[in-house]
Amino acid sequence: DGHVALDYLSGKLASVCTVAFVNEQTFQPQYYYHANILRSVFNEKLGQDFAILQITTPVGQALLPRPFPFLKTNEFIQRGDVVEVLGYSGQKDELTSATGVVQDFIGGYIDTTAEVAPGDSGGAAIDQNGNLVGVPTRIVTITAADGTHSTTTYELVDVRAVMNWLDTEGPNVHDQYFTHQDYARYHGTASFIDQADLGCEALARSLEVSSVFCLLPDGQRLAFPTDLTFFSWFPDFSGVIEISADSLAQYPLTRNTTFRPGTLVKLQTAPEVYVVTDSFGGLRHIPSEQKAIEIWGENWASLVRDVPDAFWTNYTIGSPLE
Repeated sequence: DGHVALDYLSGKLASVCTVAFVNEQTFQPQYYYHANILRSVFNEKLGQDFAILQITTPVGQALLPRPFPFLKTNEFIQRGDVVEVLGYSGQKDELTSATGVVQDFIGGYIDTTAEVAPGDSGGAAIDQNGNLVGVPTRIVTITAADGTHSTTTYELVDVRAVMNWLDTEGPNVHDQYFTHQDYARYHGTASFIDQADLGCEALARSLEVSSVFCLLPDGQRLAFPTDLTFFSWFPDFSGVIEISADSLAQYPLTRNTTFRPGTLVKLQTAPEVYVVTDSFGGLRHIPSEQKAIEIWGENWASLVRDVPDAFWTNYTIGSPLE
């Protein structure tokens, strides 16, 4: 449907922009189209910096002589798999590519040996079958304290992180924009996860307290204990209203919210990992790394969120996954 996922360039895009397609022989931009920015996020705390565009009308008379490029997604890339990073840094004024392998998964990023060039941010990283696995985002160079050597890593935003962000708009909203190479495996968790939302009538905070609350239709409220908990449910604070402390007090506090269903969590002071199964904080233990890889892929550990010890009692542990 003409959707494009890309790096948001630190929030520098306006509501509309121009997208260019390259000539297949020269690899230089030739076909230009208008595009609307449908969804975007820039959240430094979560490392989120991307947008979804929708291509609309052509600019000028030159039309792309083929259907828009279409990529399925592969959320189950493994360490050692070959990836190709495509970008347009402007250094050569043409589409460029770099090939490498996946090294590791850290905090929603994929470390690769494919040498991303400055300006390639927002391109595409594909596997050997042409499936989208991530979006090139940054180059990290760490120099030893004594200055004798440095190490450079090239990072991609894991496509699953983009999907998790889109799903804060509603259960499986990402399916409006992405097509899974293995739909059944990605959505296999549906058999044990209840995607019901919190049922908030409004999101509010008082002028005196920075905490955000979910105001329920029955006149009660839920508290978001941490920003990470809030961002698992909502993309940003734009929908939060400010009300007086007296008005907020009219809503009795019922409980704390928990991470959105489907989130992998662990207690900060314990190694066991669980999956949140409902909006009331139900948990099921993931009994082994093999089981985690089977369901979520090798990047499962980079998706885990820590729950502070003080809030662990908000959750209820059920039977482990089988």
